[in-house]
Formats: sequence, C-alpha cells, structure tokens
Amino acid sequence: MHKALIETARSYCQKHAAEGSPIKTPVPGLVLLRRVTPAEVDHAIIQPLLCLVLEGSKEVDIGDRCERFNAGEVMLVSRNVPTRTRIGEASAAKPYLSIALDLDAGLLRELINLHNGLPEQRQNVRPALFDAVRRLIAVLDQPASLAALHAGLLREIHHWLLLGPEGEQLRELAQVDGHASRIARAVSLLRRDYRRALTIDVLAAKAGMSRSAFHLHFRAHTSLTPLQFQKQLRLIDARNQIFSRGKSVSAAAFAVGYESVSQFSREYRRLFGLSPAQDKRASTDG
Repeated sequence: MHKALIETARSYCQKHAAEGSPIKTPVPGLVLLRRVTPAEVDHAIIQPLLCLVLEGSKEVDIGDRCERFNAGEVMLVSRNVPTRTRIGEASAAKPYLSIALDLDAGLLRELINLHNGLPEQRQNVRPALFDAVRRLIAVLDQPASLAALHAGLLREIHHWLLLGPEGEQLRELAQVDGHASRIARAVSLLRRDYRRALTIDVLAAKAGMSRSAFHLHFRAHTSLTPLQFQKQLRLIDARNQIFSRGKSVSAAAFAVGYESVSQFSREYRRLFGLSPAQDKRASTDG
C-alpha cells in the first residue's frame, strides 16, 4: 500500500543522509531517518507531530506507557510530551526508515473552519495520506516545484489526518481557546528561551491562566511541571552538544543555562541514568 512512499523516502535518504542521523529537509519540521544499526535510547520532548514508520519498528515510551510502532503504522502525538525512543533492530538487510512532520495547529483550525467543524470521518484514508506524503518528498529536490506545491501538500496531509482516526485528537489541538492551545503558547516560550530563568508568573501570563490553573493544565498536557519541562529541554540540548558538537561537560552546562556543573551532573544522571562522563565513556566503548 505504501511501497511507492518507501521507495521515494529511501531514495531521498540515500542522496542526503549521513547514515543514522536525522535528515532535515527544505520543509521546516519535516525530517527523515534511516538506520541500518540499532540505536540506543533517545530522549526528547517532542512537539505535536506525525510519524510514519515505513520500514522496521521502534518502541516509544510516552509518559507512563510504552508503544511499539511497526512498518506501515502511524504514530501521532498531539501534545508536547517527553519521549524515550529505541530502535532495537536495524540492519542493511532490514533497515529502519521513518518520516516525521510537525503538525500545524493553525492549518488544522483553518481546515476545521472550512468544514464548519470536524468533517465526517472516513475510515480508510491511509492510502491518500501516504500518497500526499510521497508527493511532498518527491519534490524536495526540485526548488521551483517545492515552492509552488509544498503549502498545498501540507494542507492535504493535514486534511487526511482530520478525516482519519486521529481527527478528534487534532480537533482538540486546534482549539484556539482550549487548554491545549493556551499551554502551547507557554511551551513555545519555554522552547525558545529555556536557557534563561522563566517564572511561573511569566509562563501563566503567556497562557492567559492563573498560576494554579496553569500548573494543573500544564502537567495534564505535558506530564511534567514547568520546571521539569525546562530542565529536560536544557539537559537534552546539553547532551546533544556534548555528543554532536564535542563540547566539554562544563561548556555544555553553561551553554544551556546552568551555573553549577555539579548540579548539572546530578540532574543529568537523574534523567539519563549516567553522569555526563560515564555517558560519554559508554558511547565511546560502544
């Protein structure tokens, strides 16, 4: 059913990828990943997104639950939540291949309003969804065609998602005055400015909520307190700087807003299970 999409995605990865690294594309929020070796646990706080697993499988811890996504399955996350991802089996003969696309709440709202509410769901929208994604991937290397078509293709992808089983989740995400939308405004500020101190008063004001209501709904929508959310953003960024950019532990700690390396190391161990030095040695030994 999605063989053409696999072929198109595989071809794009072969042209652009350093094997095992996420491939950013000219479309903001659209990335591809192909791996022929297993991957250790990857920590992230993901934004609302669509992920299509095309080859292989992965396990994802979302909050307190663990889910396995196999080839041909759709993973949709409609909230900003911490995740832990494992790609346990991947080889040249049986690679892992996936596509991830950030969801656009504004576009969802526009489509819902166009239909005067959520349109009637259709059960078998997967072929149309996969074909729209395939056509978007196919024009990524054609700048003129991409400029002309990508907005329409993104619109089509969101349209098919609204008509599918995920429609109700997406409708909640799109509500302008809903709690999800208000919390999203505070989350956007945290993602942009997580290196500096942000008070609860500032975040609650951004969400247009009282302090108590903000605390309650922030945790309900992210599974974390605002402080925990900010700490995880800092630690994940610091870990990326240590491993991807070769920064020292102290330089990474200061870069993400820590004033104490010892505090950074303690909190790093709590999240990742190892101190920064131990984590680095384990990666080198592996």
